[in-house]
Formats: sequence, structure tokens, C-alpha cells
Amino acid sequence: MNNDLLKSPGGMRSLLPDMAMELRDIQERIEEVFLLWGYQPVITPTLEYYDSLTIGMGKRMDQGLYKLIDYEGNILALRPEMTAPIARTIAGRLTDIQLPARYSYNAPVFRYDEPQTGRNREIYQMGVEFIGRAGLAADAEALILAIESIQNTGIKDFKLDIGHAAYLEGIIGQLKLKEEQKREIRGYLTRKDIVGLQNYLDIPGLESAEVLTRLPLLRGNKEVLKLAREMVDNQHSLKAVSELEEVYHFIADYGLEGYLNFDPGLIRGFDYYTGIVFEGFTEKLGYTICGGGRYDNLIACYSEHRIPAVGFAIGMERIRLALRRQEHHFALSVPENLLVFNRRQRIFALKLAKKLREKGEITITVENEEFDREIISLAKNKGLKKVFNCTFDEESIEIIKPGINSKTLLKIKKGWEEKIWDS
Repeated sequence: MNNDLLKSPGGMRSLLPDMAMELRDIQERIEEVFLLWGYQPVITPTLEYYDSLTIGMGKRMDQGLYKLIDYEGNILALRPEMTAPIARTIAGRLTDIQLPARYSYNAPVFRYDEPQTGRNREIYQMGVEFIGRAGLAADAEALILAIESIQNTGIKDFKLDIGHAAYLEGIIGQLKLKEEQKREIRGYLTRKDIVGLQNYLDIPGLESAEVLTRLPLLRGNKEVLKLAREMVDNQHSLKAVSELEEVYHFIADYGLEGYLNFDPGLIRGFDYYTGIVFEGFTEKLGYTICGGGRYDNLIACYSEHRIPAVGFAIGMERIRLALRRQEHHFALSVPENLLVFNRRQRIFALKLAKKLREKGEITITVENEEFDREIISLAKNKGLKKVFNCTFDEESIEIIKPGINSKTLLKIKKGWEEKIWDS
């Protein structure tokens, strides 16, 4: 047999129950916070028209898209993120929506990146979009919600780096750079490639751009904002610093300022950000666990309406990796009971299994004509609490607690149903 038939495509994985249940635990904890803040779920198609995605995200993601052609000749792409598809949906359904709207999602996205630890090509994301509300209060809500969502997963020692798209744009605007030069500089800053940036700025005519080499080093607590203000003298950048200061005070009033770092030159990977941007990091990983920001012009790419918005996405697999590295114990649902029955006692056994499940006890059933005592050892190894033996010839049941000295807790003959229900 061709071994390739047993493999998943590069960067994609099949998840067995252990990992799938851990991701489900993370999902439920994050969803709990989203719901408490009033965010409601939306679902968008896995496939989008290629032009629709690139209109919203720009061409920078083009090489990372999974593209295909349908039978009608349309170029389609697997969604690489959720913000642009949600923006497209909003633009097409404005008559059905009351703004402002708070939306959440839990969906896989697909990017043709080089596979490595914590970076697959199929990425499980959860996130929110706050549509139709401008202002720093909405930005602060997104930041606080991101912090509380990560907190609720059990992650310790994490921070959010906060920047502002207008800070860099103000500096670049002063330098009167060509579009190609702007793209190159943004690329170096995104990668935080200080050496590469310095070498690039050695090109004649770019001597005045020396201030850009200081941006990757401008990261820290709120004192960084004072330095950021001193470095610039254009109104766009100065306004950006003022907005970062105001957001800090908003979050400090909520009591979460200890989770903040500032990185005024922070650049996210998409072209649509217009204001506050942020990324989340933890000591346990060398890459982001969440990211987002304000994108006031994105919906206007799909309609004549300019609708402000802010949101973020959380990488669930990265959250899981961080939790495992801090030896976190996941809340996993595992079977509690094993019920073994033969054909003669099937009616009684199935009624019992149904009753146990109605009581919230996870119960698995096995039909077997005889009760093999090795079943008790298997039940012990799986951590089961009780074994129900319903393989007698008469209407009776034996309840066994697996353990070092497995013992019968209860053995009942006539009238066992009522006694079980009452126990």
C-alpha cells in the first residue's frame, strides 16, 4: 500500500480524542467569556472568492492562499482568516443587521506557511468582531475581552503588546518614500529584522529614515509611550501615542493594566488595520497566541458604507501548547461507568444506562454473554468509577468499584431497578 494514502496533507493533522478534547476544553472556556460580553456566533463559508479575499486583505497574503478553480471557472480560496469574510458578510447583509453588533466565531482557517511547532496550515481560531462602533472604548473592550479570554483558559504569565497603525504611517508619511520602499520597510519591521532594516536604510536617499531603526527596540511598559512621543513631530504619530495612553487608562480603570506592554511600531500581517493593533505573547512560547486591532476601512471595500470595527483572533493550538508547557490539567469528560449486559437482560440494562446518562454520568455499554473478570482491570486502567454487571440469568445486577481490591458495592435481585434509581 502507498504510505502516502495514510498521511494528511502537509501542515494539517488528524486529531485523536486526547488532543481534540483538550481543544474542546479551551473552546468552552473562551466561549464562556465571549457570551458573558454579549458576543454571538456567526458562521461564514470555508471557501471564498479569491477576489473577495484579496480586496479586503491586500495582496500580501497571496502566496499563502490555497487556491482552486470550480467547475464554473471561478477562482476560489480557502479563507486564511475570518475578519475579511465577516466584513464581506456584513456588507452584503446590512439590511438584516442592527448595528453595533458583537459577533464571535470558532473556525479553521488555512494558510500555506512553512509547517513548524505551533504553526500549521490548518489553524483553529476563535475570535470576535465588534462592528459599528468607533472610539477607544470599543478598542479597550476588545483588549479586555482578549485578556479575560486568555485568562479563562488557565494560561499564566502572558502579555499583550499594543501598538497603533498610525504611528508608523505618520513617520513613513514624513519620509516621502516610494510604495516599494514602504513595503520593504514594513516587511523588515514585521519580522523585527533590525540588521536587515539598517542595511536597507543605508541606500542613498534614505538617511533621514534612521528613526525607523529605533522602532523595533521601542517596547515595554507605559514609560515607552513617553519615548515614542519624543521620537516624532508629526500629528498622525502624536495622535496615535495619545490614543495609546487613553486606552491604557481605560484598561487600568478595569484593573488589567499589568497585562499590557507597548510597541508603538507594531505591525500586523494584514493591510486593513487603521488604529490600535495588538498581539498576545506568553513566556512558554516564542510566537503570538492572539492578535487583532481596529479596521475602520475594511467593510467599505465591499460596500459604499464605511463602518468602524475592531476585533481579534486567538490561536487555539498555541493556547494548548502553552498550557501543556505549564503542566496545566485540562477538564476532560471521561467515561464514569461501564455497563456489561447479555441478551436476556438487555431491556433492563438499556433502561439503566439511559437513567445513568439522564443523571449526567457518562456511561458506555458492552453486550457480552458472560462477564469476564478482566473487565474490572480494564475499567480500573481507564479510570472508570463503576462497573455494572448485568449478565446474570435472572433479573439481577452487580455493581463493582474497580480498584486494588475491587469489591462489589451492591448486588440486587428482585426489584433492583427501584433501588438503583434511588441510589
